[in-house]
Amino acid sequence: MKKLALAFAAIFVLAMACGGGVTPEAVVQKAIDALENGDGSALVSVLSAEAVEELNGQVEEMKAAPEESAAFMAMMGIEITAEEIESMDAGSFISKMFQSEMLAEELPDFTNVQIGEAVIDGETATVPVTVDGETNDVELVLEDGQWKLGDMMGM
Repeated sequence: MKKLALAFAAIFVLAMACGGGVTPEAVVQKAIDALENGDGSALVSVLSAEAVEELNGQVEEMKAAPEESAAFMAMMGIEITAEEIESMDAGSFISKMFQSEMLAEELPDFTNVQIGEAVIDGETATVPVTVDGETNDVELVLEDGQWKLGDMMGM
């Protein structure tokens, strides 16, 4: 649980196929594929509007102090210039985060992921996901007819 939670929390705290999937399980799979491939734009595409708004807020905070943000990211092993930060969006930010060796070391091994059956309750769904033998529930919300991750995989 810790590794999965840290993987998603790290992206969200340090910041957080295209569009929602047909089923909650498909959305969770898209998010896992995005994490595996370091594809920030694909991950953002399956986030709820609220999660994207929060992530965009964090990106805007970085843009307010691009030099300091670049220095902070350098401490994490991510090479980025102040100019790159100024033109960054949520997807490119997450993609840059995947370049961090610190984050890479904390990501679980996604080769043996088990996605359970969704429990749907109206406009919310819960999908159990087992990674490295630990199961976590991933919360999703229905937005405009599409399932979206409510808050970075429920973490």
